Amino acid sequence: MILLSKTLPSNHDIILAGDFHRGSLLCFDEGLNQLRDQVLSSSNTYLMIGGDLAEGILIDDKRFNWEVDKGESALKQYQWVRDYLKPIVKAGKIISCNFGNHDWKLSRFGNYVRDLVCSDLDQEFGLGSCPYGTFSCKVSISDEWGKLYKIFYTHGSRSINSISPDPIRKLANMKFILKRHLQDAHGDCLVMAKAHSHKLLITEPETSLYLWDDGKRIKSSYTGASNHQNYIPVDIRWYINSGSFYRLYADTEEDGPVSSYAEMAEYAPNELGYVVIECREGKVSNVRKVVVG
Repeated sequence: MILLSKTLPSNHDIILAGDFHRGSLLCFDEGLNQLRDQVLSSSNTYLMIGGDLAEGILIDDKRFNWEVDKGESALKQYQWVRDYLKPIVKAGKIISCNFGNHDWKLSRFGNYVRDLVCSDLDQEFGLGSCPYGTFSCKVSISDEWGKLYKIFYTHGSRSINSISPDPIRKLANMKFILKRHLQDAHGDCLVMAKAHSHKLLITEPETSLYLWDDGKRIKSSYTGASNHQNYIPVDIRWYINSGSFYRLYADTEEDGPVSSYAEMAEYAPNELGYVVIECREGKVSNVRKVVVG
């Protein structure tokens, strides 16, 4: 894990996006293009990447599938990601770039995320242009007047599922699981996020009404987080699962229909996309998901 910091305007958006899985025929390139366009379309929009940049499945891996994984070599997958990120890095819009379990599977050959993506981009555009986020990073966001809030973003390892037949309860169960996965990681982070499970989920803060007095009158307020708290109660944080760009099905022009490991495992379809943190006047005012495709 690494500690990072970033000074941004008081009004800004931070996009959390991960699980590109470049190199698989199931990678949704059009969605990645939409992501890049959104980052570049506004001067105050920035990007944090949650890992699994490439599929990275080699022929000796038990997950290897000739239909899905026969495209680019692992090296070319990361070179593609590097080139894809170049305009974003050139614009100074990358806050962090983590690695995930697919990236880690290739660690016997080296650290491709650090050495083929982040380091190459740092050399081209200046040291710190593409900060390497390790598996988990913690970022302190400040504006010109001081600290605003902190983000904890990990690739993660645990899945998020619910077997409830009721769609409302199912969603509530998954939001609760997401919160339980993250809530004990770092107590001073207003935003806590993970990738890995390909879900596009947001668990919103739940504020509570409380009473207090000023010595003369009884007053009421709601719980909330300040910029300088060392501990933020678990119920008033944002929890995020940042989605993916890995499709359940694909029909390619050259190869026709192909089947994913997710299809063969009978996984339910997931929304493809990413999450946007909206900060206005120095405060996180909203977190929203963006569905691509």
